[in-house]
Amino acid sequence: WRLNFGFQGNIPERAFNKNISRFNNKNGGAGVHLCPTWFVYKNLSLAVNMEYAMVVEDYQTDKIDVFNIISFTPRVRYYFTDLKIRPFAGLGAGFYHVLSHSPKINLGICPVVGINIYDYFELSMEYNKILNNIKINPSSMGAFDNYYLAVKGSFSIGIFGKKPKKDNNPASFD
Repeated sequence: WRLNFGFQGNIPERAFNKNISRFNNKNGGAGVHLCPTWFVYKNLSLAVNMEYAMVVEDYQTDKIDVFNIISFTPRVRYYFTDLKIRPFAGLGAGFYHVLSHSPKINLGICPVVGINIYDYFELSMEYNKILNNIKINPSSMGAFDNYYLAVKGSFSIGIFGKKPKKDNNPASFD
């Protein structure tokens, strides 16, 4: 078992849409996360990501608000090598709550790609897509496109247990 924790920066939509002003930070923001991870095999892990993200609204007035999002997403990751530096890809699906907006519980998906460095640090890019249609009061807040793209840096510590052997047998240990 390992415990990942860290910070994230959300990439604003203007990075992908040249029609948005360079001063508009729509869908940008920041966040923190905690993710207990169980390595079923050396190259396969199961985890539960718990995250708080602040996502910036579309600029419409001088007052800029953020959407506060709490998520709980079980996920699976596949590590392509068993070297000290291991690229990985994964998929998560879970629950998202956008504070002060409805519906209260929303379903979402989260594909991820990244790199694990010596089992102590991970750098990843995650696309978080809320599948429900969030109901927002347009007179109080600007637009939100039900997604954010996060670049995450995570530190990782071992919490208990032994590492699985490379032979992909979850019952055997070093």
